[in-house]
This record gives sequence, structure tokens and C-alpha cells, in this order.
Amino acid sequence: ADRILQRVACAETSDYFRALHQSHGVTLLEGVGLSSLTGTERVTGAILSNGATLDIDFALVGVGIQPNTQLADAAGLTLNNGIETNALGQTSQSTIWAAGDCASFPYQGQRIRLESVPNAIDQAEVVAANMLGAQKTYHATPWFWSDQYDVKLQIAGLNQGFDKVVTRQGDGGRSHWYYEGGQLLAVDAMNDPRAYMVAKRLIEAGKTVDPTLVADPSSDLKSLLRG
Repeated sequence: ADRILQRVACAETSDYFRALHQSHGVTLLEGVGLSSLTGTERVTGAILSNGATLDIDFALVGVGIQPNTQLADAAGLTLNNGIETNALGQTSQSTIWAAGDCASFPYQGQRIRLESVPNAIDQAEVVAANMLGAQKTYHATPWFWSDQYDVKLQIAGLNQGFDKVVTRQGDGGRSHWYYEGGQLLAVDAMNDPRAYMVAKRLIEAGKTVDPTLVADPSSDLKSLLRG
């Protein structure tokens, strides 16, 4: 990819973590792919897509996952970026249910899969209740986290479709707030739990806040909740 975190975060967040890793002596190669690993009994080198070679002692391979849909496919269920479900968790065969990373479900006019621990827990609880007749609609509240060195990244919401990013400097941290047409979509908070919690509550309530207030470090975050 052109930059780190490109799939999940804005360029401002990528810049923050690039600088963090470089400050710890890490060399990041962006916009370059891996063609092959070399070695016989163990890995000794890497050939990159730009033709460069690296001498290496070991390799950590993080290639992501694909949702395991083999059983669902064998059962004749509809597949759509995973196992397609409705808002209750029912698949195309109403007596078969799905939840967790493998299940795609309706979310704000689109269909998504959420690969996260909170979703796996919350969705499973709703689907289990629905299997017993509760008829509860699953309302996802996406949130994620990552610990990198002494920085805790906390993400609330989904930033898909954003057209504006506002940066807020906090006490010892910072946050990036995503907007689309003036509506708050998501936030990336780096060592700024207060900004994360305020934004998360706003997003879950479907509220927004003036970007100029967000950008002003002197503005009281709690007042944003009352606004």
C-alpha cells in the first residue's frame, strides 16, 4: 500500500504512527511489495517488488484472513463478503444464524463485516437472544484499539466516506475527527481517552459537533456532549 494503516485510517493518523515507529529505529517501506523470501533451511533474504533485496534473519508474515464460509456455502447459504445475514442475524435460510467476523450485516445503508472482539461479543449476544425469539435488531457500535509502544490508539465509528478530517491537540495526546457533509463519522484518538469517549458517545447517539469547536484545544470536550 502507499502508506501504513491506509485501509483503516486517514493520512494524518498514518503520519503520526510513521513518525512514532521511525523514532524507535524502525525502517518502514511503503509502496513496496514482497516478491519472495529466499533461503533453504531457514529464511535468509527477501526480494522486493522494486527489485531490491534485503538480508534478513527472520520474517513475520501478517497477510490477513478471509472469512471461513465453506460450511455456509455447502449449506447453500447466500454469501456476500462473508455469510449474508439480516439485522437479526438470520442467513438466507431463516433457521440458520451467523455472527462474528464471518457474518456480513446491514449497517447505515450498507453491508459490512466487523472484524473485532467487541462485535464478536455484542452480535453473538443479540443473535443468541433472537434464536430464542427475542426479535432484536443488532445495532453495531464499532470501536477498536491498538497499543503501539507507549501509545494507545482508540477508534470509534467507521470512517468510510469521510470528506474532512479535523485534528485536535489534547493533554499529552491528539485525535483526528472524521466528517462527511458536516456529520461526525469516526475518531482516531492517540493517548487521548477523553476525546475518544466523548466522540464515541456522540457517534452512538447519532449527533455531530461543530468542527471548529473540535479543532479548538481550549474548548471543553464535555460541553460538546451538551451541545
